[in-house]
This record gives sequence, C-alpha cells and structure tokens, in this order.
Amino acid sequence: MTARPIFGHRARIVPMAIATLGAATTVLLLACGTEQQHATNAVTSTVLAAKPVALHWDTFQGIRLPSAQQGPTRLDGAVVGGFERSPVGAALAAIHATVRISVATDAQWIAVVKNLVAPGVGRDAWTTARAQISITTPVANDPPAVLGYRVTHYTPDTAEIDIYTLNADNSVNSNTCRVRWQANDWRLELPDNPATHPVRVLTLPPPDMIALAPR
Repeated sequence: MTARPIFGHRARIVPMAIATLGAATTVLLLACGTEQQHATNAVTSTVLAAKPVALHWDTFQGIRLPSAQQGPTRLDGAVVGGFERSPVGAALAAIHATVRISVATDAQWIAVVKNLVAPGVGRDAWTTARAQISITTPVANDPPAVLGYRVTHYTPDTAEIDIYTLNADNSVNSNTCRVRWQANDWRLELPDNPATHPVRVLTLPPPDMIALAPR
C-alpha cells in the first residue's frame, strides 16, 4: 500500500484507522490493529449481523461518525461513551475511538485517549508518538467516509472489528480493530507493537459488510 503523506505543517489527516499516516508517522499513530483475525462461535451469525437501530450521523473534526441506540449515549466535548455491550455497540465504539484519537486536536487528544483507549503498552507507545506532532484544525480536504463494518470476533469481553472507509479516489480501506470491555464500556485496545499495520486497500467492501452509508 502506498503511504499517504498526512502530516504537513497543518497536520492534514486521513485517520489512522482509515489510511496510512505518512513516512515519518505511518506506524506511530496507527490506532487499531491485530495481527490475527478469528472467526467466532461465541454468538450466532444472526447476532453478529444485527444492525444499528435509529442510525444517525454526527461530525467530529470533519469526519462523519455513526451513532445509534447502541451508542454512544454520552457526549462530553470530544469524549463519547455509553456503548451497548453487544456486537453493534462494540463496532460503534471501535469506529468512534479510532477516528477520534486520529483527528482530535492538541487540546482534545489526551482526554480522548484516556477515556476511549485501554491502558497498556500500545497506548503508551501511541501517546509518545502523538505528543511529537500538532493537530489544530479539522480534516478539510476530501475526508474519508465510514462505509460500514464487520464483527469478526465477539465475546462479551472482547471484539474484533473490520472497519471499511471510502477514500476520495473511490478506493476502500479496511482496518482491523480490537476493543475490550473495561470500566463498564468498550475501550480500543492498541497493539503493543506500533509497527503493526493492518490497513488494506480494497476495490470493494465485502458483501457481508454491515453498511452504514452508501458507497
């Protein structure tokens, strides 16, 4: 995959969950990732295929984000919470956390990471990398659009989500994220190795993607 230059003097961002981050920071700010995907027999395929109820969209730093009855139900500035303990709630939490830590400004990102990301080596590495750059403005030029997701693994305690986003050139990115139920909500679990890079470019999203927006 060709790296996209993202951080110039004004931090032109394509969220890490949705593309690469430029030569110097491609692996540093990657918010999601796991080197393995697992099929799950913990819940039925019907439950995994459930769709958000009362879907609507909000905008954060220039990126449209899906919300529903399954979450988020709380909003405090740049921080959200209150996701349902279900596959849909896990997916929505993964999308919000991934995008929000990618595009949060210098004044927002510490609170966002503290509340949306699980503590660990991965969060520490990401925090160190984020402190070295500056983001002060929203994404303005051709921001990626969240198309949908697939829940590839789910238990009441952990879930793995493939997030699909549409780029300005009509290509589709696939990014794998892991979330963990912690402190009575879903938290994004960042990989211990910041070089983990699960973003893939696709021609089309998979047919079993749970669509959130038309392509």
